[in-house]
Amino acid sequence: AATMASETEPETQYKESPFADEVNNTIPAKVHIVAPSTLPEGYVFDAEVGPPGYRKTVTVEVPPGGVVEGQVFLADLPEDFGDNLPQVNIPTGQWKDGLFDIFSAGFFHPSLVCGFCFTQIGMGQLMQRLRLNWLGEGGEDESAKISFKIVLTLVICYTVFTVSLELAEAAQYYYNIPAYIPSLKFIGGVLFTIYSIIALMRVRESVRAKYSIPETRFAGCEDAVYSAACSCCVVAQIARHTGEYETYKGSFFSDTGMAPGTPQIV
Repeated sequence: AATMASETEPETQYKESPFADEVNNTIPAKVHIVAPSTLPEGYVFDAEVGPPGYRKTVTVEVPPGGVVEGQVFLADLPEDFGDNLPQVNIPTGQWKDGLFDIFSAGFFHPSLVCGFCFTQIGMGQLMQRLRLNWLGEGGEDESAKISFKIVLTLVICYTVFTVSLELAEAAQYYYNIPAYIPSLKFIGGVLFTIYSIIALMRVRESVRAKYSIPETRFAGCEDAVYSAACSCCVVAQIARHTGEYETYKGSFFSDTGMAPGTPQIV
């Protein structure tokens, strides 16, 4: 969202335009930190963050309420953290463009095609790009390193499951179709849909928290509403926001949806 103030316009106006020209980079980005032990609020310790080969030590303060061992929390990155490091420039404070600016990066761009034609696979690429696990949660566990492969495996298994049931159903006369086949199709579809919505909701929540993007509609449930009502648009928007496609190329066939050589996101 972009905020504009004047005597004749409302104080807040939501901006839907390709690659918004008013991007706020003064708000620091955040990084996921795994608590090394149970610590009280205000406790300060050093943590190593960053992609392999470019890790740096930063000073972290435990947030209000304290943390328990293994808990994942967000901490501000120092302003000079990216100095002398290759990095993707990701705006903070607002979305780079609107939810429905689907052609901002091009008419046949990977962010658009994967978002609309292979939504769950595109979501898996975002999880890998943002170093989230297959449930859309941040952290340094092993599943966050292979989140795309896990999501891809789930999609393939669900596809095989539904196609197999369709073939079994087609081999029977309409009145002879066993009752369990429609039931299994319904249950499988519901479970896969629930997983897709919840996982994408958590990815969007993580992106908004990491880059300090406030809700603009549906206070308290914006991520859930958008993920359920227009998941393809959500996947495409997050891809555009975290991709910096003006500098780096997208890819249909990589784990992150970015071309080889693109810097990893901290």
